[in-house]
Amino acid sequence: MTLDDNPRGVQAIAISSAFSGVALAVILMRLYTRLFIVHCAGVEDYFVTFAMMCSMGLTVTIAIQAMCGMGQHFAELKSDNMQHSLEAFYASLLVYNLSLGLIKTSILLQYRRVFTTRRFQVVCWLVLTAVVIHTTWSVLGSILACLPVRAFWTKETPAKCIDQFSMWFTNAGINITTDFIIILLPIPVIKSLNLAKRQKLALMGIFAVGGL
Repeated sequence: MTLDDNPRGVQAIAISSAFSGVALAVILMRLYTRLFIVHCAGVEDYFVTFAMMCSMGLTVTIAIQAMCGMGQHFAELKSDNMQHSLEAFYASLLVYNLSLGLIKTSILLQYRRVFTTRRFQVVCWLVLTAVVIHTTWSVLGSILACLPVRAFWTKETPAKCIDQFSMWFTNAGINITTDFIIILLPIPVIKSLNLAKRQKLALMGIFAVGGL
């Protein structure tokens, strides 16, 4: 199958590649600034770099899925294409969940560097612990979604598989919740700073852009 026969697959590749390209450009600017201008790279920079690598891996797996028929109607796919697409999908779940956990960890570690009040540090550690636990669960849950593992893409029987839709929707709900917590976490600290109202609004705006 060629991508010429799969316009939706082409759309998936184009969109994921475009956003990955924007993210990569931002990460490279950040690393250049931290390493060569301020000479103050932190552990959070390593986490965000690994997250970017996982994100690029996700884009690659999306491209493989598209070349194997993702975007086509199920009835039009050959069994070999379906299996190869599921293999790439399996890999995509791993790098996707790992990327989310790494980027959230990077942001929280950055928060700890910037906001040093004891109360914020305690809350930040609690959120970070929750993120690490959930990331570990989501990655291991994806790896062991089926026993034997190959049953995820071969659909062989007998096999024991977790209810994948329940797991994915649960993970999505937890991810969205932690997203909002991380976005809102610094707002009370910023509001308490001894700054002019315009400066506070500007800082909040910066974090809002990051949240977007």
